[in-house]
Amino acid sequence: MSRAAASPVPGTDTTDRAGHTRLTHTAIRKTVESVTANAFSVAMGNVSAKLDDDAGKLGVSVSVKMALPQLLKPRNSAGSVGAGSVFEQAQTARDEIVARGTGITGLEIGRVDIRLTGGKAEQPKERRVE
Repeated sequence: MSRAAASPVPGTDTTDRAGHTRLTHTAIRKTVESVTANAFSVAMGNVSAKLDDDAGKLGVSVSVKMALPQLLKPRNSAGSVGAGSVFEQAQTARDEIVARGTGITGLEIGRVDIRLTGGKAEQPKERRVE
């Protein structure tokens, strides 16, 4: 049986290719951590995530280490945590975690619990030499 449409690159016709794609638990968790770090403008090492079932959806619980000055500093760039109370910032981040996490993984994200913890204050990188 011949195919009606030929693939532009020989050997890349995927219309009848069998197989499956599987995202591991670790890949999904790392993706959620990365999206969360981006939402809060912190390093990946300051975020940890736990995943569970939320009535058939992906339940997410993230913990974010943030220095107090970072929480108090207003954000101006679109798509990052907005100015306002800590609760308003967390809600903005929650919306971004759901939207970007779903967009990247294709999984429906349900409940997102966010725990903000204190981290070390950022030290200035400049040093004075006298």
